Amino acid sequence: MVSKGSGKMPLTNDEKANRTILGRTVFLLVVCGFLIFIPLIAQLYKLQISEHEYWQQKALSQQTRGTTIEANRGTIYDRNYKTLAISASVESVYIAPKYIDSENYEEESRLIASGLSEILGIDYDTIYEKTQKKDSYYQSIARKLEADVIEKVRQFKTDNDLDAIQIEPDTKRYYTYGTFASQVLGFVNVDNDGIEGFEMYYDEKLAGTAGKIVSLKNAKGTSMFDTYEKYYDAEDGLSAVLTIDETIQHLLEKHLEQAVIDDYVENRGAAIVMEPKTGEILGMAVTGGSDLNSPRTLTEEEEASIAELEGEEYDKAKTAILLEKWRNKCVADTYEPGSIFKIITCSMALEEGVVTLDSTFTCTGSAKVAGWSKPISCWKKAGHGEQTLTRALQNSCNPAFISIGLKVGQEKFYEYLQAFGFGQKTGIDLPGEASGLLHDYNDFLSNDVSLAVASFGQTFTVTPIQLITAACAVVNGGYLMQPHIVKEFVDSNGVVQETVEPTVVRQVISEETSTTMRQLLQAVVDDGSGRNAQVAGYSIGGKTATSEKISATEDTTGKYVVSFLAVAPAEDPQIALLVLLDTPGEEIPQSQRSGGYLAAPLAGKILAEMLPYLGVEQSYTGEELFGSEVTMPGVTGWSVEDAEEVLNNKSMTYKVVGEGDVVTGQLPADGAKITTSSEVILYTEDDVPSDTVTVPNVVGMSPEEANRTIVNAGLYMSPSGALTEEVATVKATSQSLEYGTEVARGSVIDVEFKDSAVGDFAY
Repeated sequence: MVSKGSGKMPLTNDEKANRTILGRTVFLLVVCGFLIFIPLIAQLYKLQISEHEYWQQKALSQQTRGTTIEANRGTIYDRNYKTLAISASVESVYIAPKYIDSENYEEESRLIASGLSEILGIDYDTIYEKTQKKDSYYQSIARKLEADVIEKVRQFKTDNDLDAIQIEPDTKRYYTYGTFASQVLGFVNVDNDGIEGFEMYYDEKLAGTAGKIVSLKNAKGTSMFDTYEKYYDAEDGLSAVLTIDETIQHLLEKHLEQAVIDDYVENRGAAIVMEPKTGEILGMAVTGGSDLNSPRTLTEEEEASIAELEGEEYDKAKTAILLEKWRNKCVADTYEPGSIFKIITCSMALEEGVVTLDSTFTCTGSAKVAGWSKPISCWKKAGHGEQTLTRALQNSCNPAFISIGLKVGQEKFYEYLQAFGFGQKTGIDLPGEASGLLHDYNDFLSNDVSLAVASFGQTFTVTPIQLITAACAVVNGGYLMQPHIVKEFVDSNGVVQETVEPTVVRQVISEETSTTMRQLLQAVVDDGSGRNAQVAGYSIGGKTATSEKISATEDTTGKYVVSFLAVAPAEDPQIALLVLLDTPGEEIPQSQRSGGYLAAPLAGKILAEMLPYLGVEQSYTGEELFGSEVTMPGVTGWSVEDAEEVLNNKSMTYKVVGEGDVVTGQLPADGAKITTSSEVILYTEDDVPSDTVTVPNVVGMSPEEANRTIVNAGLYMSPSGALTEEVATVKATSQSLEYGTEVARGSVIDVEFKDSAVGDFAY
């Protein structure tokens, strides 16, 4: 009998084995398949997630063409909105080898290279090589071309139907006055990036933001403007209004360059004009700059100096010359300040109450200081004897200031050094500023010798911008101002976007001390080492300095930095002026290589032109020998009565020749610069004498003797320089008309006077 069951036959052993193998196989296939897809999934993640933006940009670059729209770089103006630097529209040339006719590739390539080489003056092989980059859409040929050159390129392109030649808009920087303020303004490179001076410091504000035109392109790379095009407007840079005054800057440069020539200066000259109460820089000049429109071009003399060099040596020498030309000595170079620093020592001593105007000091010609075996000399070997504080500053007496410095003490002295801003950057908005080098604090506190020599400005270094900034604090009420060179930034519509306000860093001395210092500085110019900076009719304060140059690598014997610090008007300074001549040549007698003899008269010449320009009124004490300077009015053809009224109003001295009622002629001529003491002659019947007279030689004469000699010759004298009557050592040093020449009667001779005694002021 057969029993009933499920109807399924039990698996045999072979079937069980096959099923196990099948399951394992499926499992392995699933596992292997998963393992195989892991890299694929990872790659998809990488492409679609991690590198999404990269491949998106790659696709866009293949499908679209972007054309840059250059932003207009901001204009640079002086404080009166005179244009100093401006960007103008020009055009650049490039080629797209991809567009060269493939059927006549070689022929068209050579035509392009030949034509552009002739028009642009570029090497044929250089252009031809670029045409051979067949897959390129952009090969730059020439940048920033003027309209006349571009027109020739455009005509050549049209005449020969050359699609590969492309012309694109560009901008070019132009500097209105060429070498004007070159180390201050700086310049841009071919891409309009500021790389020196003001242009570099404020590059981000001036540059603006470039725009772009985005359009689709086909498989051949040709733009399809009719299909898709989008504009992203350029944002023009801001224009800068500087604190610099173009007229003052030109005055500085003119006189500084002449002084460098006259005094055989070896290492350039520098000058700064600052407003004491605001920190605004009205002028900053350094000789030996570049033409900003071609800043990498050397002068003939500079080229000659390296003409014998070749290759890498030539390139290094040229680079060194260019870097020196671009270097702003006023902010980047350091030197020992010398005796100008005595005004800082004097200020701190007055402020601390350790000296007064009644204090006296005895100078025997040197001073002994504990810890130093040799006495420290005064410039006057015989000594100054007993002197007041005023006279000590007028005499620039080292022993007196050693005494003053020791009274202040090391700790207080060092505190004031830092309070006046020495050993730290001023923060002026120009690149490359140096901080100068002070003594180590601990060494200074334990060393009377360091204090002694520091009191008259030696053994530490400053920059010119540091020194004039500190001097302004001395005379402006005691406030250390942050110097700055920009007043405001304006947009392309002339709307002010940012204004730079005067910034007080700290108050260093009191108003009372500052008032006393102004009086002392005026005394230095009235009857001290600064006499050669006198300007008739103006109260000038100042201080001379003659710093010995020290070098571990070269012999600097007899080499000095001579300088002068001036403030005017002395009672309420509107401007401060620092002039510096680095290493007057050996052609100048050593006794005359001093701040009093070389730098002070330079400052006087600058002030004589600058103060009238600034509207500072002359104020005479009645002690000037020749009265005030006036411009002779044209009164020929006037009635005698009217002419006399005009001359009387100007306090001019005159005489009338003849009995007529009408002026028929005058001496000197209309517009001549003379003094109120000069006698004007009005002719009423006869014509002005037409004869000539011989120019006398007055060099070496006293002011009174020179004037008498010139008047006796039938001429007029216009004096400048040191004119204090009671100083017996004032002599004429130069005259504008050459001795022995024949000139018209009534001509004016400009005569400069210097006090020869201040040539002995070594500090």
